[in-house]
Amino acid sequence: MTEDWEKCVKCGFCRACCPVFKVNLTEVDSPRGKAILAQKDILSPLFYDCTLCKACKEFCPLKLDIDASKIREKLVKQGITTERNEKMIQNLREFGNPFGKVEEGKKPKDLYCC
Repeated sequence: MTEDWEKCVKCGFCRACCPVFKVNLTEVDSPRGKAILAQKDILSPLFYDCTLCKACKEFCPLKLDIDASKIREKLVKQGITTERNEKMIQNLREFGNPFGKVEEGKKPKDLYCC
């Protein structure tokens, strides 16, 4: 795996802005942690946890574009997925939305963003 992952100098500035790291507080959830995994060619479902917000690029002194979507493509091609992803796909196919059955006038109980 090449791309900007290979250029990461592991300074850790990206941790300050990463929303996933701020919640989980584990190194592997930081962009730096994912860069280390990518540099070692370790494909992990942890790449699905990235929000793709690119805040890490703004804090990076090298302005590296740490793009987890490219690694996600590789994960999908190898059949590496998560239970949450499978449920979302099932809901999209069955109900036309990622949340499942939604009653008229009610918000889905699993909708955390709104």
